[in-house]
Amino acid sequence: MARKVPKLKAAKSSRAERGLLIDRLAAGVDPAARAANILQLRRARGQVDGIERMLEDDRYCADIIVQITAARASLQVVANSLLEAHLKACHKAAMAHDGTMADHMYGELVSLVSKMTK
Repeated sequence: MARKVPKLKAAKSSRAERGLLIDRLAAGVDPAARAANILQLRRARGQVDGIERMLEDDRYCADIIVQITAARASLQVVANSLLEAHLKACHKAAMAHDGTMADHMYGELVSLVSKMTK
């Protein structure tokens, strides 16, 4: 039997915060960057599939670790690309709003970078 999930009440938000929710959609993403990121993710997926096969074949642990490191690096390339685009978009949005949203965006970016470095 399915469990009922309580509905969350919508919190009252300021006009600037509501604007931030709208701005969270990826608008105007560079098609070349998107294609490069997708290609990089496919490479990473291939690397992870290869790691799985290596484990199934009882391959040498050091070789598997090297491949895991390569897969992590592939994902990091995509994360860095997305972070760069996000920084540019945040800067542009903050300037468009006369800097009134800059503190919120700064906090979001610090949190994001912190997560990436863990």
